[in-house]
Amino acid sequence: MDRYKNILHRILHLQGNSRVVAKNTFYAFVIKGLALAISFFSTPAFIRYFNDNEVLGLWYTLLSMLTWFLTFDLGIGNGIRNHLVKAIAANDRLSIRQILSSGFTSVAAVTIIIFIIGTVLIYSFDLNFLFNVSVNLISESVIRKCAILVFIAIMLRFMLTTVSSVFYALQRSAVNNFLSLCVSLLQFLFIISFHFDNIEEALVNISAAYLLICNLPVIIAGIYVFFTDLKDCRPSISFITKDATKKIMGIGFIFFCCQVFYLIIANTNEFFISHFWNPTDTAGYGFYYRITMLLSMLVSLAMTPTWSMITKAYAEKDYRWLTKLYKAFKITGLAIIILQFAIVPFLQPIMNIWLGRGVLDVETCTSLAFACFGASFLYSSMLSTIVCGLAKMRLQFWSYGVGAVLKIVFIILIARVSADWTWVVWSNVFVLAPYCLLQQWQLNHLFARLKGETLSN
Repeated sequence: MDRYKNILHRILHLQGNSRVVAKNTFYAFVIKGLALAISFFSTPAFIRYFNDNEVLGLWYTLLSMLTWFLTFDLGIGNGIRNHLVKAIAANDRLSIRQILSSGFTSVAAVTIIIFIIGTVLIYSFDLNFLFNVSVNLISESVIRKCAILVFIAIMLRFMLTTVSSVFYALQRSAVNNFLSLCVSLLQFLFIISFHFDNIEEALVNISAAYLLICNLPVIIAGIYVFFTDLKDCRPSISFITKDATKKIMGIGFIFFCCQVFYLIIANTNEFFISHFWNPTDTAGYGFYYRITMLLSMLVSLAMTPTWSMITKAYAEKDYRWLTKLYKAFKITGLAIIILQFAIVPFLQPIMNIWLGRGVLDVETCTSLAFACFGASFLYSSMLSTIVCGLAKMRLQFWSYGVGAVLKIVFIILIARVSADWTWVVWSNVFVLAPYCLLQQWQLNHLFARLKGETLSN
């Protein structure tokens, strides 16, 4: 009991950067706990809403593919975030307003370009072929209508990227988590409140609802922050500067490239499974993913507040705190990876409780593939949080770039000879595991040098 009291005392009396991280992490866990409860009930509700796993797989794939466009902000959101942290730490109100004004304008310009390109692409492709869905199940016009609705929703969310960056820079990452919770809750309320006998009607209506649901909470939060904390820093055309734009876009380009490569590695799974195998398999992928990636997603969410704090601490040359944080990351990562594999034997009873008996027969090999994916995803996310906060992403750039190409080639070749879609999951492991080893080796050397500088001072 004395040991636990001592740990509690240390947590309650944290100071400085550690206190901010601990507070945001606590809120992240609380909010994510609620979000997970909603997610737990949402999947069975989605099954009832569509009453067809192939259509459910189409919905998951559609969201996954169109969310890719959020990546194409040229890294502006992350560029805004990193520079805002420094300006807010220095309480430089003029710089804050210039960064926000230049950032909003840059995002708006990119949004217009992407919207035009995306709309042309949606009307150019045979979407039934792309999603591997028969026209007898969902007509081409309905799929295209749903794609346009979801695309508009995502483009509006794209425009609001700066709002999320503001909350991260203010060290209030919990607000962004809360906004995501609101989106999940509103979507859940919609699918349990409405029922449509026609599958196509159900798909169109949820697409239309998503347009409002995914943007309303962020719009309200943006209005609030610019009428309170940043009322003297509201974006204005007169405060757009070439220097601020150049700074945002300069660091943003590297972020952008890494984002695109990582998107190909980790966020294309639903598309590859749907296109090369079957949309029904995408639904199965979603069931495994939501359970086996649970711990990894929790920890990744808890790490979100540390990105901006790492940037702040590095700017302040607080190398001692950074070294301690890196050590804590490695220990936590190892513990969660062990738990990741410990869940595997209990997956079948968990699925039975969650989805109902007979919905999914858990296969051990598939479970192990997802456990490995979860472990590599978690550790790469931890390392990525550190290198992005430090803005030292050259190794990540090359590792993700090569990995993205290898994944695409591997899946195209394996799809010709195997009917097992879990190879898509294994491809992520083959790509992320080498990156984890190389990145940790590089960070070990970096923190050894920083520790030496701390001792010399």
